[in-house]
Amino acid sequence: MSTSLTPEPASPESGLPEPGAPEPGAPAGPPPGLTPLLAGDPRSLGPYRLVGRIGAGGMGAVYGGMDPSSGRCVAVKTVHARYARERRYREAFAREVGMLARAHGIGTAELYAADVDATVPWLAFEYIPGRDLRAHVRAFGPLEGEMLRAFAAGTAEGLAALHAAGIAHRDIKPGNVVLSPTGPKIVDFGIATEIGADRSTDRSASYGTPGWVAPERYTGVTAAPAADVFAWGGLVALAATGRDPFGKGTPQELRDRVEAGDHDVDGVPETLRPLVEAALSVDPEARPRAVALMRDLLPEPAEVGLAGEERVPAARTLRALLDAHWRGVDAAGHDPLRWAGALGLTSAAGLAGAALLSGTGTGTGGAGAAVAGTTGGAATTGTAASGATASGGVITGHTATGAAAGTQGGGVLTTVAGSKVATASAGVLLAGGLATGGYLIYDQVAGGPEEVVLTAAGVLEDGEGFTARVERSPVGGGEPVVEEYAYSAEGRTFLMRGEAMGEGTVATAVHRGELYVYAPRTEDLSIGTWYDSAGSVPVDASVTADSVSSVLVTDPLRALAESGRVTRDEGEGVYSGPTTLGILDGGVLTESEAVGLVEVGGDGAPVRAEYTTDRWEVRIDFTATDGPVAVEDPQLSSVGDGFGWAAVHAPVCGSVSMAGREWDVQASGWEVDCAYAMEVSEMMNDAESYGENADPGRAEVLRGYSGTGGTTWLVDEAMACSIFRRDLGGTIEGRTFFLSPCTPVTVVGESDEDPLFSFVEVEFGGRTLIDYHERA
Repeated sequence: MSTSLTPEPASPESGLPEPGAPEPGAPAGPPPGLTPLLAGDPRSLGPYRLVGRIGAGGMGAVYGGMDPSSGRCVAVKTVHARYARERRYREAFAREVGMLARAHGIGTAELYAADVDATVPWLAFEYIPGRDLRAHVRAFGPLEGEMLRAFAAGTAEGLAALHAAGIAHRDIKPGNVVLSPTGPKIVDFGIATEIGADRSTDRSASYGTPGWVAPERYTGVTAAPAADVFAWGGLVALAATGRDPFGKGTPQELRDRVEAGDHDVDGVPETLRPLVEAALSVDPEARPRAVALMRDLLPEPAEVGLAGEERVPAARTLRALLDAHWRGVDAAGHDPLRWAGALGLTSAAGLAGAALLSGTGTGTGGAGAAVAGTTGGAATTGTAASGATASGGVITGHTATGAAAGTQGGGVLTTVAGSKVATASAGVLLAGGLATGGYLIYDQVAGGPEEVVLTAAGVLEDGEGFTARVERSPVGGGEPVVEEYAYSAEGRTFLMRGEAMGEGTVATAVHRGELYVYAPRTEDLSIGTWYDSAGSVPVDASVTADSVSSVLVTDPLRALAESGRVTRDEGEGVYSGPTTLGILDGGVLTESEAVGLVEVGGDGAPVRAEYTTDRWEVRIDFTATDGPVAVEDPQLSSVGDGFGWAAVHAPVCGSVSMAGREWDVQASGWEVDCAYAMEVSEMMNDAESYGENADPGRAEVLRGYSGTGGTTWLVDEAMACSIFRRDLGGTIEGRTFFLSPCTPVTVVGESDEDPLFSFVEVEFGGRTLIDYHERA
């Protein structure tokens, strides 16, 4: 079940489904990680009140919800109403529910409830707070020692539980493993299937992420547990080293390395390396089973305080291992109080006091639930809301604006969970390296220069968003380069406007962990127009979604704070010292030693930052911090600017065959994820005749936009996909075809002047949702 589907932008063009304004009277500003509910969205499903959207895809939406009776935060998946009316979609949904209900692992998300017979079928499962593996490693570095062992054992247990239930996950990758406060959790079962499923009837058989897909999947082998184990080996390698085991590159380059077994596991501890190398074997028969990996990794029960007991269950040993060694992991800003506040339930029965803050209803113990541990006899409590207090054994709390605050006194330590840094009136709270029950404990320290700069970085990292103007001037003179940055925590979206990716490019974006590059179109994007961005901007290996994102702004601040050589300048709130600066210039990301300066406002947020390297003088002026920022697909914002902008680099999801040629499928629109792009493409292609496999309930020929030169189909009542001849002349045998990009459309009516030739009339949107690039 996926919690990482791509959200739908507020665009009148989008029909997946068409967004609307929030319902009048709805609470303003959803909690971080959620987008507002749309006008057509339900406000409740079953016992759950919906707080906001987690994301949406072609088949349905995923919402963040809360059970008012227990304070439990959940993720609720639904099927779009137009599909819910069809029996086969309901049956598929019911199979998914039945499959997830069988999985009961410590390392997997838990299914709570479902109603497959409802008008809008839904299922509710555990909401997992925390960062995914890649984000955690990027922010805090590789895992080490027993923490790494606990990660490896926890993920192996999660896979073992799935495989024992007859489930193959099929998309194990860093983004689908969340480091929650209580341990690693495998999420996103969007393309999971029954082990042994027939590939010929499996729509998702060819899906997967390059660099994490097992080599046998490229040759048509049905997904099996061994493929999940292969990806597990890569996860542990990344967790241990901070590097992808097969490096960076194009999908084809990654495939070549995977099939050749050309992996990089240097730096994996010797205690784990044999297991990792065995898991990464090119031969699936040589890979160990997940349950064997788990058993090899679990300690003897006596090592984790379970001495004197016979036949200790593996699950109990794993829990003891996590309790003993899972440290330094917070909930990445998730706070049930914010969810409850958005619903106006902070004072409702079951949400105030212990029911919410104790974590009794949150499957993982979530953010704001760090109340289970004790330290030196003093109760240890935690919440991402400020003003939490403990008195007479009763925990109370209230939501406050601004930064979270913590106090220590009267034998009670009140901590802040879910944020790496937080300001307090008496100083600054910093991670002190102490943890209880898997939750960060923060020590209150004096607010020195390093802490102030670190706080400024935390405001950017944990806030709702920021905008900035960036000016780079060559040292010694020359024309400055001006760029605009915008970051929104909703969708983890970072947008750079400028030619950072080289001459001719106009913007670079990271959205939901995917990298996009844009350039102006040179011709109108309309049905029948030859348009192909295959010869587009190549992406250097240094440029990834992880490195070209908001970290370009926050990492230099962290490096400055961590240098230990920060000095306070004469100007009020101005701090300087050595740092490291990453600059994206001409499509190449380089890091240089720099002298940095940052001005911090009274609210702890940065006002400006200046950096000097041997080549550049860089100034960043922050125009907005810690507030909601609207960042939309540049294809939308560029409408009216010439022919608009094209996504000249976007996720390549797989390939399809058509007219004797292979075509790469590119998900160019932000509201289209790879699963949906491949689903549509395989439905329309991979046949002798374009559209032969098309579902009549989802696709129909647009006769008014088709003819001898090509055919255009209306798909899902939301977009048009076409195939056209390159040359209308010549012999039939010599004809060649091209797949036209799928573009959004709006149905405006039906022409019935001639009953024999009636056809649907549509208006075409001036952007691309799915692109097709012919392979050489």
